[in-house]
Order: sequence, then structure tokens, then C-alpha cells
Amino acid sequence: MLRVFYTFLGTRDQVLLAERRPYDPPAYRERIDRMADDGARSRTRAGLWLLDQLLTAAGHAENTLEHIGFSASGQPRIHGVPSFSISHSERLVACALSDEASIGLDVEYRRLRDMQRMARLLDTAERTHVEHTPLAFFDYWCAREATVKASGRVGLKRIRALKLAGETARLDERDWHLQALDLDAGYAACLASDRPIGPVDLRELSLPGRENTGPHKSSDQ
Repeated sequence: MLRVFYTFLGTRDQVLLAERRPYDPPAYRERIDRMADDGARSRTRAGLWLLDQLLTAAGHAENTLEHIGFSASGQPRIHGVPSFSISHSERLVACALSDEASIGLDVEYRRLRDMQRMARLLDTAERTHVEHTPLAFFDYWCAREATVKASGRVGLKRIRALKLAGETARLDERDWHLQALDLDAGYAACLASDRPIGPVDLRELSLPGRENTGPHKSSDQ
């Protein structure tokens, strides 16, 4: 099963999550302490909390998150745990977990920036589309970023190297399957997987101290 849990951070959440937490996983403590601002710390802790909720939902032991570490390329990993991916942008924090596939997740807040400069990261057809629909850039970017995450090796050169074709991406001489996620009108979001993506257990959660927003929704978009 492929699950995606996500949450939107309010001001109170960011203040509470910015404080040092004794339950930060050991591998993350120094990394979080080095972060430049409270926003980065709060988003990182929210992502780890979502991962913990996913691990619980998938039947893993309560202390599984404590064993999180990093691969040689810097990707977070837990020995014996299926593939997972965390992403955040502005107020949105999301995490995906798969039982059997290699996956990547990316979310991006849609905002107008120097779109001409950013569009250089896309191919010719994508740049033409972005010229007429600037915010479409983030759909392309999420698809590209999610794919390199799923591949296990990230980097700008790899993002530029891959080719998008509808609901697939071509990277490392293989096809990766894509699925856009409708989490909020103000954000782009995409899943990438080395296997076809079926129904997704998609849930919006509220952080401790707030009521849950409601029942989860499943997606086979």
C-alpha cells in the first residue's frame, strides 16, 4: 500500500515545533540544531512526526523512527523499513510511505518568482507552456524532483537530465511512474515510483493539540 499523510502548519504549531524536542531522532538532533531558522526546524519536526504516524499505520514498532539515518547520498533511511519520502514548502508538510515500491514525493507552494530564470531548468516544450501559464512550472518541477528522490540520488544535473512524458519520467534508462496529488489549490504535489501507482491512502492530519480535520480520503487519481 502507498500512503501519504500531510498537514498544514499554523503559527502556533511553528512556535511549538521550533523548540528543542527530547524525542528528536538521534541522527537528526545535530542537523536540526544547525538549522538557520525556526521555520525550518518546525517543518522538519512536522515531517518526522508524519513519518512516525505512517510507520504506526503500517504496523511498525513504536520506536522505529529512532533508527532513522542517512544513505551515502544523504537521503533519510531506516533499515528494514519500506521506502519513504518527506517534503515541505511554506505551510504544507507531507510524507509518503510505500510497502514495496521505491518512491519520491515533492510539494511546492505556487508563487510567482523570476519564472524566466527558473524555466531554464525545463525542456523546450515545458518552457513554452510556462511562458503562457507561469505557475505550471511547479507541476513540472514537482514531477522532476519526486523522480530523482525516488531514484535515490538527487541533484540539479539529474533533474535536468530526466525527460517527462505525461504520467511517466525517463531517468537512468528506465521509466518512473508519476501521479499528481490534489492537496491544496495553492500547492503542486507529485508522487514518483518505480512501479505503477494504484490507489493512495491520502490523509490530512492535525498535529497534537489540534483536532483532526476529518476522515481520510483515498485517491486513485
